[in-house]
Amino acid sequence: MVADLSGERLRVALALPDLVGGGAERVFLDIADGLLVRGVDVDVVVARDRGALRSTVPDGARTIVLGSEQVAACVPRFTRYLRTDQPGVVVSALSHMNLAAIAACRMLRPRMPVVVTQHNHLSTFTAHAQVRRDRVMPTLIRCSYPWADRIVAVSQGVADDLAVTTGLERSSIDVAYNPVVFDRIAAAGAAPVDHPWLATKTGPVVLGIGRLVDQKDFATLIRAFSRLPDTCRLVILGEGEGRPSLEALAEDLGVAERVDLPGFVDNPYPALRAADCFVLSSRWEGLPTVLIEALAFDTPVVATDCDSGPAEILEGGAWGRLVPTVDPQRLAEAIAAALDGPRVDRPLARLPFQPETVTQRYLDLLPPPRARR
Repeated sequence: MVADLSGERLRVALALPDLVGGGAERVFLDIADGLLVRGVDVDVVVARDRGALRSTVPDGARTIVLGSEQVAACVPRFTRYLRTDQPGVVVSALSHMNLAAIAACRMLRPRMPVVVTQHNHLSTFTAHAQVRRDRVMPTLIRCSYPWADRIVAVSQGVADDLAVTTGLERSSIDVAYNPVVFDRIAAAGAAPVDHPWLATKTGPVVLGIGRLVDQKDFATLIRAFSRLPDTCRLVILGEGEGRPSLEALAEDLGVAERVDLPGFVDNPYPALRAADCFVLSSRWEGLPTVLIEALAFDTPVVATDCDSGPAEILEGGAWGRLVPTVDPQRLAEAIAAALDGPRVDRPLARLPFQPETVTQRYLDLLPPPRARR
């Protein structure tokens, strides 16, 4: 059992805007599960009661709904929850919730300890922001994050960028990787493969997974694929506004019959297991979980050396090939080399992302909890 300063069982509040289903939400639910196993009580605190992951909150964790559509408006209710339920520590994710958590924790006397986690590459997120409140996020972070007890980034690259973009001291930012439950992924991957190209192969199949948006740069992947032999096939799992332009590009390059975009699938792991090569072609990332998940199946991987995460996950190329961003020729050469090479057992590559490793890292980073009053 992990105890707080009063000697009672420690309770950690994990705060999120909602449980719609993005990467940060899945990460926090896995952290919640890891904390429960370690004897820590967990409250999953959300501003909005919505999201596909609502039903996947681990057994034993409480779900606290603040009932505010706007995250910024949830501070009074958040403060009321903290005062009434008195968790020992708050850990929050995503920039807007981080700001709300800091504000709510500062309202209490004595102040509630708070850990904020940074999941995105802030400078790139800001450069592509569509609304003003996101464009001014670096300024808001620079003013508010120093009030947090800990600042945690999900990769060294995210931490470096956060420091440069906001002016925060790099030494004030810790790093904790996201957990990946490899046993769960392997079990899901054991299901039958649905896609006919993967179920009955007539040649190598290259796989991409992600939203069909500019960030993932599947256009470069299709251009690279057009340079590969005609026996190859390309499957891209995901949906998004970029579908029409990607389909038109495949048509223009004469590879439309060898490229399939079947859309979003609930369980991509059988495809990831069966693919001959997985490719991450992104222009930028934070810590791309799907690249870590590929390690579960020892699938050969090729990734762009983008900001940030792939080079850290693959340890500079030890566990997969790294190429420059937006370079179809180099990407094609790396895919061809990966298809020609054998699958390599990579258990050591998975160690930093094991749930037990990540849970212990978070426990080590937690500030001393506030004693219950």
